[in-house]
Amino acid sequence: MKTIFALSFGALLAISLVSPPCLALVRTGKDLLTGREVRFPSKVDRTPVLVFLSARCPCSRSHEPELKRLHARFSAAGFEFIGVHSNQDETLAESKKHFKEVALPFPVIEDRGAKLADELRALKTPHAFVLKGSEVVFQGGVDDSADGARAKKHFLEDALTLLQQGKPLEVSRARALGCAIQR
Repeated sequence: MKTIFALSFGALLAISLVSPPCLALVRTGKDLLTGREVRFPSKVDRTPVLVFLSARCPCSRSHEPELKRLHARFSAAGFEFIGVHSNQDETLAESKKHFKEVALPFPVIEDRGAKLADELRALKTPHAFVLKGSEVVFQGGVDDSADGARAKKHFLEDALTLLQQGKPLEVSRARALGCAIQR
């Protein structure tokens, strides 16, 4: 009996570790710069693209130009970019200063207590998640490099392109490289 229980518990644990997380259909967060509530998706026909970012991480910073480019390319196609700041070791003043200077064309929400990071199992910055309804359809790195300028494979761009075309994703999970989210 103990063996059956142990095997059942082990199987449930394994499933929970590999199964993609599900979220509530509509979420909100407070914009770091404006203090306003950000609702995502803002409309039913929008597909949220959440990217966990850091004010200190050089890997996160090196991907900011790429995220600006992806936003310019895909926002008109129904993708809604939202930065998520979860690092508990970065002060609010430091984070506000950085994200104001970098001027991302999308909101960056504050994830106090790293609750959203925990819920999605976000590990690094940058770590991207594309949501369809309550399901995560893509999660992983923006690309295959800790330095965005040296990337050879562009995981997030490829996923958004295929979703835009209504095609199945070739890669739904990709390794995220960068700095660990400090909880």
